[in-house]
Amino acid sequence: MNINKLIKFSFSLIAISFLIPMLASDAYCQKGLDGEEVTQPKKTEKKPSVGKGLDDSAETNTTKPKTAGKHLDDEGTITKPEHVEVKPKSETVIRIGPLVEKAPLPRKERRIEKPSELAKPTQQETDLGPDYPEMNTVPTGAFMMGSKDGQENENPTHEVILSSFEISKHEVTNHQFRVFVKTTKYKTAAEEDGSTQTWNSYAIVGRARYPVVYVTYADALAYCKWLSATTKETYRLPTEAEWEYAARGGTKDQPYPWGTEIQASNANYAYEDSRKAYGEPILDYLKPVGSYSPNGFGLYDVIGNVAEWCLDGFKADFYKESPKENPLCPDQGSARIVRGGGWMNTTSFFSLSFRKNQPGAYKSSSLGFRVVRVIKPTDNTPVATTTTNQTKTAQPTNNKPQANNSPGGQQENKPSNK
Repeated sequence: MNINKLIKFSFSLIAISFLIPMLASDAYCQKGLDGEEVTQPKKTEKKPSVGKGLDDSAETNTTKPKTAGKHLDDEGTITKPEHVEVKPKSETVIRIGPLVEKAPLPRKERRIEKPSELAKPTQQETDLGPDYPEMNTVPTGAFMMGSKDGQENENPTHEVILSSFEISKHEVTNHQFRVFVKTTKYKTAAEEDGSTQTWNSYAIVGRARYPVVYVTYADALAYCKWLSATTKETYRLPTEAEWEYAARGGTKDQPYPWGTEIQASNANYAYEDSRKAYGEPILDYLKPVGSYSPNGFGLYDVIGNVAEWCLDGFKADFYKESPKENPLCPDQGSARIVRGGGWMNTTSFFSLSFRKNQPGAYKSSSLGFRVVRVIKPTDNTPVATTTTNQTKTAQPTNNKPQANNSPGGQQENKPSNK
């Protein structure tokens, strides 16, 4: 019996001798490098450390445990934080997985919204010029109208006698037309049609002294009517005879006010064929009024820059029946006389006798007008007339005679139709 107990005790000692080293080794693995015992945490779901990828998370049962938030070479005791405050809508981004640097998104172009009432920066013109046209007096005189060397409708040449009148030194400018528009709230035909090209699209800042363009015959008459009412004087478009007489500036038998030849220094015209193709911005071709030398009557730009509306209707053979004194071609439908040529025209348009016509509703970036002021009303003073197909025309004042549409050109002293 004692032997059996002794055998069991011996086996127990042998077993304990094997277990003690094993338990000691296991306990040593549960200590930190500083020799302190680390309590085995309960088995929980592994979570990555804040700010680290999965590869940087702390591992258990390793010879070198890593401290959360430290680099791999850092040493320290792993401790469980007592409390982590979780804030809603935190700006801290927790990345799961390896840290990959993303390429920056393409920067979107900043869009500036247009307010309903756009406050544009104030830009001042350095030189507006006068609010109303400056006038020069053309004396009573006679001249030979037309040209033997011209086209068929310039013949026959015939003598014309004109009463004295005043005519504007320059074509009506953008600033002068703007004064009219602001005062009356007038809308040109192009504006009423909703066109993208209007007089105002050419009248940009810095071009106050450029000739107004893109105006119809009716627009020009409306300006004359307003100017007459504003100044208590009688303004109108020049007749074709008045225009040619004034443009000649007292010269005779020569195609241009300055002589027999034309050069680029004389006027603004299409001396290069590229202009006819409109390959460049039109605004670059226009020039301020008065850019060239005046003629003998002190008038500028009668040739070139912009062509000019005249008061007359157009009739190709009117010269065969034209009256001698103060002639005015009566209405012939919608066609109206245009004189002088513009920046896009070649030299063939620029002789002082050259006659061209356009429908009254025509508008162009090379077409404007100048005005005449009547010095003394007479029975043969030409005034604006009303045509059936012109919806917007300026009417003459009641106390002025109206042009009769008879071929003889005699005027009747009767009030205009309002």
